[in-house]
Amino acid sequence: MDEQTKEILNFLEQNYTPLTTLHLNEDKKTFLGSKDNQTCRFCGKSEPDVTFRKIAHAIPEFTGNKRLFSHYECDSCNEKVSSLMESHMANYMNIWHTFSQVRGKRGVPSFKTNAKKSRVDLLETGLNIQYHEGDEIIEIDKENKQIKITATRATYTPIAIYKCLTKIALTIMPENELDNFKNTLAWLFEEKHDESKYHLKALFLLFSFAPGIHPFDFQSCLLLKRKDNHKDNVPYMLFLLTYSNYAFQIYLPLCEMDKKLFGKEMTIKFIPTPIDLHDGINKIIRRKIDLSSTEPIKGEKESVTMEFGNMEEQEL
Repeated sequence: MDEQTKEILNFLEQNYTPLTTLHLNEDKKTFLGSKDNQTCRFCGKSEPDVTFRKIAHAIPEFTGNKRLFSHYECDSCNEKVSSLMESHMANYMNIWHTFSQVRGKRGVPSFKTNAKKSRVDLLETGLNIQYHEGDEIIEIDKENKQIKITATRATYTPIAIYKCLTKIALTIMPENELDNFKNTLAWLFEEKHDESKYHLKALFLLFSFAPGIHPFDFQSCLLLKRKDNHKDNVPYMLFLLTYSNYAFQIYLPLCEMDKKLFGKEMTIKFIPTPIDLHDGINKIIRRKIDLSSTEPIKGEKESVTMEFGNMEEQEL
């Protein structure tokens, strides 16, 4: 473990204690909450005012979650989560999930360009990349044995991605903490992202990419809660989600316990993953992404670079 990682661990030890830790490393279905006398933790309603017929994924299914579900999310809120939040994060991660072979509801997603000529699909023989003249998405570096694919993301709204991650955190959160996040719950389910009574800024995602074949080989969630004797200006709750090659870290906004910090600069450091602890922090590629915007992002380019062992040209 390098010195920088030790310093970060010391910072976290001084300021936080683990609240919820979930490792989905067993091939079984786990349901949060009870199926008896169900009440939705997001809208507060029970039957017969709402129904609980659909299976509610505690972590979105497009991330590969087939194991963690909840009994306390009604069908109405489930539909809103899908349209208001999850669809945006799925659009943002689509190209990454294609190349990392993350299996969602309908398997590994295919990627198609806007012109719908060039595309990337997962076949039984591996990744199949088709590209056409005038719709190029590939740059080949034969010397360094690398392929760079540049694609255009489907339209997404940044703040919806932050809400999606926040919703996962609130799903796995112990019930006795929810009173501290009443405003957070109200903010999540506003019908229009750009017409909010909450004007949040500096909603940063600490996004990490770990190279290799599914280095995070099962999904994990972690909630960290601020200690009473904390040393720094730190938010009350941090959330970390890891799966496949990715780690997403946020703080939970609009918390009642953070009122004294409103308008002040908060100190947030990334939570080390097992890869950091084993190989050092430079093994993982990190980005700090501002997800505060409520405006849809259209036509954004994203690039993925892959290495190959050898290349054979074939005549079609």
